[in-house]
Amino acid sequence: MPKLLYSLLILALTLLPISTWGQGGLLDELEEEVPCSAQLLAEVSAFQPGVPFEIGVWIEPLPGWHGYWHSPRDGGDPPEAFWDLPEGWKISPARFPAPVRMVEPGDLIAYGYKKPFMLLYTATPPAELQEGQSTIHLSGSVTWQVCKTTCLYGESDISLKLEAASQPVINQESSKRIRGWVSSIPLKKTPKGFLVEQEWVPAKEKGSIAGQWVIRWARKGDDRRPAIPVRWQVFPHSLVAGILDEAKPVRWVPDPSIHKGLAVGNQVTIVVRDVGEGFHSGLLGATMVPSPGKAKGPVSGFPAFECRGKEADPEKR
Repeated sequence: MPKLLYSLLILALTLLPISTWGQGGLLDELEEEVPCSAQLLAEVSAFQPGVPFEIGVWIEPLPGWHGYWHSPRDGGDPPEAFWDLPEGWKISPARFPAPVRMVEPGDLIAYGYKKPFMLLYTATPPAELQEGQSTIHLSGSVTWQVCKTTCLYGESDISLKLEAASQPVINQESSKRIRGWVSSIPLKKTPKGFLVEQEWVPAKEKGSIAGQWVIRWARKGDDRRPAIPVRWQVFPHSLVAGILDEAKPVRWVPDPSIHKGLAVGNQVTIVVRDVGEGFHSGLLGATMVPSPGKAKGPVSGFPAFECRGKEADPEKR
């Protein structure tokens, strides 16, 4: 390539306005749009001081790109919001919708989203507003990572103007969008009509901080919902250090002498390895996601739910 042409090409590349940075293959993506955007929504157009309300951050990767869950497993980073709030305001941690399992190049397993998704939060205004807070801006930025043939990081600014009022004024359009995602958020407790039990089985090898986390769940006999064929997926999570092996649920037939009237359910055994000092089973988490047969997506009346480990008696660890 002639020296002058080469120099002009390098100069042009350095002057391009790029709002994302990549993990490789960035030059292949220069001609594409920014592969992800974020938007802030609120279920109200006017808030009442001291009364919490729901907000959502809409994460929209371009078609063919995917984003990540709060515990993405083998790779990827979840979106994260950083808030610049008016004095006295509080926003809860993000609530993520149930993920799907994805196989990435190199046979890496990731948990995330192949389509646009929404993170939900609860915003709480102060009970008493400071002078000049009758109109406020909820604002911040969202960092994200999306992947296709390459992975890119980026950051999107988000902002929303809201008025104070004597009572909340619902934004019908935004409220409908936010409420449409509520059923996709896994419950933090056992669903109505279900029994869930668990046990932690420590590894027998001396000096090994490992074991098996066994979870069983089934519908109770008095649950009157239709007997829809449900296929469950289990997404282990929550460990900061260590390895949670994937595991598929198997059929569990409850002992009728112990669980009278309990329907046939599911059992999963999650192998836990290399967790290090300070581990206890109370640190474990798993999200159970139902889908009808081989189809993907939520099952009406059968919500996804989260199971948290129970901390064992220190003398029995």
